[in-house]
Amino acid sequence: MDVLTGERMKKVDEETIARFCPGLELMERAGRQVAEFILDRFPEKGFKAAIFVGPGNNGGDALVVARRLNEDGRACSVHYLSSPERFTMDALKNYQRLQRRLKSSKSLKEINSTRTDWSNILKKDLMNATLIVDGLFGTGLARDLEGRAADVVRLINERRLPVVSIDTPSGIHSDTGEVLGSAVRAHFTVTMGYPKLGMLFHPARQRVGELVVADLGFPEEVLQVHSLGVHLLDRAEAVQRIVPRDPAAHKYGVGTVLLVAGSRAYTGAAMLAAEAALRSGCGMVFVAVPESIRPVVQTRVREVIVIALPETAEGTIAPGALSVLQDPISACDVIALGPGLGRHAETSDFVKNLVAESGKPLIVDADGINAFAGEPELLEGLRVPTVLTPHSGELQRLVGRDVPTDPLDKVETTRGIAKKLGVTLVHKGAPTLVASPDGDVWINHVGNSALATAGTGDVLTGMVAGLQAQGATGLAAALVACYLHGRAGVRASSALGVRGVIAGDLLRFVGGAMRELENIMPDPPESPVPRV
Repeated sequence: MDVLTGERMKKVDEETIARFCPGLELMERAGRQVAEFILDRFPEKGFKAAIFVGPGNNGGDALVVARRLNEDGRACSVHYLSSPERFTMDALKNYQRLQRRLKSSKSLKEINSTRTDWSNILKKDLMNATLIVDGLFGTGLARDLEGRAADVVRLINERRLPVVSIDTPSGIHSDTGEVLGSAVRAHFTVTMGYPKLGMLFHPARQRVGELVVADLGFPEEVLQVHSLGVHLLDRAEAVQRIVPRDPAAHKYGVGTVLLVAGSRAYTGAAMLAAEAALRSGCGMVFVAVPESIRPVVQTRVREVIVIALPETAEGTIAPGALSVLQDPISACDVIALGPGLGRHAETSDFVKNLVAESGKPLIVDADGINAFAGEPELLEGLRVPTVLTPHSGELQRLVGRDVPTDPLDKVETTRGIAKKLGVTLVHKGAPTLVASPDGDVWINHVGNSALATAGTGDVLTGMVAGLQAQGATGLAAALVACYLHGRAGVRASSALGVRGVIAGDLLRFVGGAMRELENIMPDPPESPVPRV
């Protein structure tokens, strides 16, 4: 699914209206989709919707919602932020349609903001409402809300009712994700056609609630002209990318990972990544660690084969380790490199030599990336598929310049680095971006702040490696791993609370997230097998 900026969405709208579909029909489709979503999520007949209408096309969509809900027997009150004389042409036509409906319905009422006692009437009406529909402002908003508009948003948020926003929560900048003075806190946002870039970044993401995309039938040929090459990483994308598992598979047929990780100071990183690779479904994991930490890794992760490597006086991997790894390199399908290695100069030399000489697909993380700080050109033109998984700090050290935080600039920077280096780049953050060597970018829409704890990046590295070893491309493995990693975080936080999750907890929930993705049948009931 493509992600667009507000400006690109406006162009898609305009071209579709000019060539394929009248604006009034698009507005009808949009309002119908929102109304159908509401009726599906709130099926009880007794609810009362307070619907807020702005002067633009977003308000026109809200007028269609009011008419549709009322036609289905739901009580609605319609609040106008401005007089109908200020409506757009299509919104005005839907206002006139609603006027005709008003004459035949006793459960539909209008409240005009021009009344001097409007604020008191609004407060009273909201006390009787059970649902709010926000159709005040859409993706075109670019200035802070003030005056009556800001007051309305405050009253909506204070009421703490379920809120359905149309296209974007009012008060959100659809490109930057900024809150423009104040913004509606939606529980659901039904966005039209395609997600808008800013809605996927914080702080807007906190206001969007559950994101639902309404298909209005925009022609594919119009989208292609205005596409950003940016996509939403969601369940549908991950389902398409995951490699099916052969029911007759054996351990040698589902992939072998060589994980080169750990140091005396960071033993846990190697263990987290190793178990994550196994939990992702690969058949075998070799874990190569400094000699001094071999016993603890071997004791704590029983299912892996541990390889002891020569080490520096500081307990990091020494350059001579490369000769020890020749057989494991030959036996593996993919090499994951970096978690917990430390930043010793000799270890960095080892990393550079391994990357240059391995000949196997690579996943490079953390101190594996730091080894190339200021020398990104050493990663250009590698003859093997390579996935880099830096957070912003590691990416800045790699390329020697600041990474922007503005959503569009951040996307373009990530895209540019991936294309220049010819790698799949997993730019970890909230949200995580995945860029292909060809320059397409995906924005991960799953996950929460439960992942903001030490070691979760090591888990992700192991998951990418485990999935790629099973036959996925580097890009597919990165996309599926990021999705599953986010879902595991959500599932873990549901059980333990957002603050209570640590990286090791994710490992308990990777299998459930995978099972959810593959749509495996639920466990059989815990009842005895019938006897005959």
